[in-house]
Amino acid sequence: MLVKLFFFKKIALTGIGLVGHAVYLHVSKKGKMVLGLRPIISDYAELMAVGDLTIGDKFSINKFSRICAYERICIGNNVTIGQFVTILDHDHNYYFVDNNLNLSGYTTGPVSIGNNVWIGDKVTILKGITIGDNVIIAANSVVNKDFPGNCIIGGVPGKIVKMLNEQQHES
Repeated sequence: MLVKLFFFKKIALTGIGLVGHAVYLHVSKKGKMVLGLRPIISDYAELMAVGDLTIGDKFSINKFSRICAYERICIGNNVTIGQFVTILDHDHNYYFVDNNLNLSGYTTGPVSIGNNVWIGDKVTILKGITIGDNVIIAANSVVNKDFPGNCIIGGVPGKIVKMLNEQQHES
């Protein structure tokens, strides 16, 4: 795969996947990106690893979505990400000097997303968040706190809309 040839040891690929048009893959000098089996990265998606970005098997990310890891983002197996989704493990530091806004550095917190997670369109997942296995996140939600597995999350800020039982996600 050409991606592997270009980034050499900065991106670890365990199998063949699909990469769309104008995808932005960035790995800094200290960063590392690990992609599992059969990733599907749609047009105009962005994956950035200033820190560590680890993604499991059977992962898909749709158009115009972005994942930016300044510290660490870990995404499990069988995760589907809708369009215009943002997953960040950092916030910008800011201060004012003479009424002028200055941005300098970042505050980080690792993000962990479990297995079998469906993230709807336009969802934002903020730094320091853990999401369990078997979770659905409704479109336009903002996830700013941890959530257990086996639930549906929705709203701004996100909250549990429904708990899922074992029969609902076995098949």
